[in-house]
Amino acid sequence: MIFNAGPDSPRTVLAATFLRFCADGSVRGPDNCVVARSIDGVWRIRDRDHRELGCEGAAIVRITLRAGEPPTLHGPFRQLRTVAGVLHDAGASLGVSLPGRVNVLAVGCHEIALLSSQEPGDPG
Repeated sequence: MIFNAGPDSPRTVLAATFLRFCADGSVRGPDNCVVARSIDGVWRIRDRDHRELGCEGAAIVRITLRAGEPPTLHGPFRQLRTVAGVLHDAGASLGVSLPGRVNVLAVGCHEIALLSSQEPGDPG
């Protein structure tokens, strides 16, 4: 997962096979530890603010629209990125914004998890 601060700022790379964006604005890793927080519309990681993120490699998106509802799986996506906090793949909007980010053109979600995925034929 790559978090981008801005065009002239260094990016932050988190090597994780799983990241969960929670309703409380926290971003949690596989062991449930908080790796980032959404504060005022940006993700804060290691005392740096990041506006957008992207995945390297294929990713599956697990979306829980409301608390208590079962999640749905989508993907795998090969070019998953955010634009103004809304998930996109290959330039097309998926129509959902990550928790902690608000966009009037997308559905808000209770929780979104990004999971790495290996498609058949991908090297180990």
